[in-house]
Amino acid sequence: MKTKQINSVLSKLSNCPSKWELDSIVYHDRTSNVKTLTAFLTRIQDLEKAKSAEEKQELGYLLELLEDLDEAECLDLANQTDDESKDSFIEAHSRTCAIEILTEGKLSFATMNTSCKLSPNDFILCSKRTQDLLNAIQGLVIKGETLSKDVAGT
Repeated sequence: MKTKQINSVLSKLSNCPSKWELDSIVYHDRTSNVKTLTAFLTRIQDLEKAKSAEEKQELGYLLELLEDLDEAECLDLANQTDDESKDSFIEAHSRTCAIEILTEGKLSFATMNTSCKLSPNDFILCSKRTQDLLNAIQGLVIKGETLSKDVAGT
């Protein structure tokens, strides 16, 4: 490629996240996390004033994802009990712990700091769930299995 072709290439590139990225990464827990649901719905409202093609494309993706949400389920999430909120937090935190242990061999200071703020019983629940996740992942690796056929490199 020549430098004079850069503008042509740049004009065809999009900075809009893919629908998959919005669904699976950015707003993946919108059905179980009030903060993510709030961010998701607020982003749709913000993009309704969109002018750029990329923002309009993102809005289109988000509106498609919005069709999968049920208003009653969203309101239930908004009215979540303390126990449901705790369970959701422990699950998410356990996943973070498991990923850090698998990738770094230890927990980061921030993750451990959060873990230490849990009550003794919740700390034990989080630790057990983390261990369950680690065992499940290690079991898959030992068996040579993958979570799906769509895993990169398979």
